[in-house]
Amino acid sequence: MSTDKTLSASELLELRQRLDEIDTGIVDLIAERQGVVTTIAEHKLKTGLPLRHYEREREVIERGVARAESKGLAGAVARDILQTLIHHSLSNQETHKLVRSDHGQGQRALVIGGLGRMGVWMSRYLDMVGYSVDVADKAKGNTPFEVVDDWAATVHDYDLIVVAVPLRPSNAILMRLAELRPDCLVFDIGSLKGPMRKGLDALRTSGCRVCSVHPMFGPDEIGLSGRHILFVDVGNQPALTEARALFAHTAADCVDVSLEEHDEVMAWVLGLSHLVNIAFASALAKSGEAVPLLKKISSSTFNAQLQVATQVVRENPHLYFEIQQGNKNTARVTGDFLKVLDELVCAVVEQDEPVFMDNMGAAKQRLAEVDSESEAGRS
Repeated sequence: MSTDKTLSASELLELRQRLDEIDTGIVDLIAERQGVVTTIAEHKLKTGLPLRHYEREREVIERGVARAESKGLAGAVARDILQTLIHHSLSNQETHKLVRSDHGQGQRALVIGGLGRMGVWMSRYLDMVGYSVDVADKAKGNTPFEVVDDWAATVHDYDLIVVAVPLRPSNAILMRLAELRPDCLVFDIGSLKGPMRKGLDALRTSGCRVCSVHPMFGPDEIGLSGRHILFVDVGNQPALTEARALFAHTAADCVDVSLEEHDEVMAWVLGLSHLVNIAFASALAKSGEAVPLLKKISSSTFNAQLQVATQVVRENPHLYFEIQQGNKNTARVTGDFLKVLDELVCAVVEQDEPVFMDNMGAAKQRLAEVDSESEAGRS
């Protein structure tokens, strides 16, 4: 709708009222959509169908994009809206399936470090799937779960023990558990595995059902659609299978990695990405530039980078230092990055455009290959 004339006050009011009606209709349709999603979730639960259907998701998005473009709208708008709706639909289906799964019904779980941020997430998750949850933590805080003061005296009372403490004390706790030899599944959820390898090995040698798990998301996540959970085999395949079953009712992508390759991958996925964003934010902070002004006049690339960097520097600096310091691969990976950065800077200074272009071209090609491989894996 367009017009060359200036609207009167009554006409403007009428249009705003119509917008309110349209917005109300959109919300009502979303609610109706969620109702249909719940019915589908019930069907999937009864028939054992997986939560995610990648081909169906692509159909929904492609049809929506085509419809938007036929109406003169940007396809990207429809894509963003539909991806958001699909994410929330999967989260609702996931929550419904978790509550109905009763995976841990009649069983007890202990979360050591249960008052930390990921410990709280783990405790709530276990409670949702039916476990009776106790927590143990030197820190003090409010929790809906029973707090155990001396966890070492009670380890034989549980069907599952999760170690969710910071990286530095993790190994000592795993070593103590190896001495106590609890007859249950034991796993940690640490961001690195190298610093606790002795403890994991000791648990395996003592005959415990042990593996290692790494949720690749923060404690504020609700639905796990599109998130990854890594499962690390430390020499006890039945324990790994048991741990995977604990998350089988989620929409998370469960990935098996070896103990050796876990920390090597994390040097890139966590170590380098954290370091680059911390350096970006630190350079801004020390430059004397007014960040609010830069945000007003900057590009979308800068704003996206600033948003990620802001999220990173708000996290626990002790944990982020541990992730750098505790990974033996950090020096090599950062060295590779600094080599490429130096090559790009030198190309600019020396006006060597071909070198600059070659770097960008090679990166573009490899990332496109990765996207193609990921898409093929979902087909």
